[in-house]
Amino acid sequence: QLQAAAVRALIHTIINMLQQRCSRQTSMHGAARQRQTTVRVCANRAAQEPNLQLATAKLPRATQIPVFASALYQWASTLTQSGGNYPMILPVKTDRLPTGFKMSLLKAVTKGNFDSAADIEAIVEEENGEPVLFVRFYEGPAAMADRRGGQIPTDAEARLDLILQGLPDVPTLMQTMPRAIRKAVQLAGGVPAAV
Repeated sequence: QLQAAAVRALIHTIINMLQQRCSRQTSMHGAARQRQTTVRVCANRAAQEPNLQLATAKLPRATQIPVFASALYQWASTLTQSGGNYPMILPVKTDRLPTGFKMSLLKAVTKGNFDSAADIEAIVEEENGEPVLFVRFYEGPAAMADRRGGQIPTDAEARLDLILQGLPDVPTLMQTMPRAIRKAVQLAGGVPAAV
């Protein structure tokens, strides 16, 4: 649990740095901030399904959501292929969603077959009439596939924290995401942000 707390603290620090660099109209909030929201079902994952909210970003109203979503998907789908980014430890599969992307971190389940250990969804939803990017972490079917020993928590949050501890790629992803969000906002006609 200490490692999961360290990951969350790192994510919160990165988000705070983004807050300072972005315009007044764009802001991010870390997973430590609890939100009471009504959310929609998207990409076969219900928001009511157990998840950790890694981050949120309030987007400028002028942002063209399809352009923003396409730019964010482009970043996510090329994350391990770009020389400017760190290579991922686990294989990654990225799917385009209508307002963002879903990235699945894959684990081998049987010889030659892979399944999702965890999914990270970044989707834009409307909240109080304004576009907001939500980044959520979900358990995948292969999350406990290679688990040896120890008791598996029954509490959803504790289980997700345990899964998060075993996925070192999540901090890498979250470290590079703020810059990608700023660029996507700029491309989508929102307020240009310093990179």
